[in-house]
Amino acid sequence: MATPTLVLLHVSPWSERVRWTFDHHGLAYERVAHVPVIGERRLRRLVGGRVRPATVPLLLDGETVLTDSWSIAAHADRLGAGASLFPAARLDEVRRWAALADATMARGRALIVAAMLRDPAALDESMPPGVPKWLRRLLRPINRRGTLWFGRKYGVTLDDLTAHEDALRAGLDALRAGLGDSSYLLGDFSYADIATATMLQGVLPVADEYIRLGPATRAAWTHAELAAQYPDLLRWRDELYRRHRRRPVD
Repeated sequence: MATPTLVLLHVSPWSERVRWTFDHHGLAYERVAHVPVIGERRLRRLVGGRVRPATVPLLLDGETVLTDSWSIAAHADRLGAGASLFPAARLDEVRRWAALADATMARGRALIVAAMLRDPAALDESMPPGVPKWLRRLLRPINRRGTLWFGRKYGVTLDDLTAHEDALRAGLDALRAGLGDSSYLLGDFSYADIATATMLQGVLPVADEYIRLGPATRAAWTHAELAAQYPDLLRWRDELYRRHRRRPVD
């Protein structure tokens, strides 16, 4: 059997969800790093005529082509060994939490794009690692246009950031209420925990041990006010990573 290929965006919470699921089940996969804008033509070629717009994460597994994190993670769960992350008796609950994480992180993405556009250093860090520092400075105007294009591709609007903050806060409140004093949303570790833990990446990124970020990128992804308001959720996220995200992440 051929090894599945995952096309991933290193900083993306959605990509982290599928990697975490594959790693949880001990499944081997080939990793292809996607670079926004620059890698768009290759991504469209890999997807073929199946889906528009072409997005990551993307799974290529023989004739199977999947283009959203839920479908990819569920595919891995069906193939993998060990405890299922999608318990059949509570699948609707898992789906609801994943949908909440999607909607909440979409709002977080708008705040991150806005922060990236405000910080030339963050724009510089978003370029491929092989680009020299002196050239990154010269390419900032192009990179800025590329970042705006990326936002439009995912439906990001930047005209009312307060609305995005309010929606992000509402998602965090729902997670806090759902957890209560529990370690897991559904009693045992599941994809619901993975999805909601990764949405906290837009509040305060997880340690570099798990997802390595440059300092300016980490600052752009940090919402200091929300981080101060939800320290309990960040502690929960960090403990979840400590317990269940044991594979080193490059």
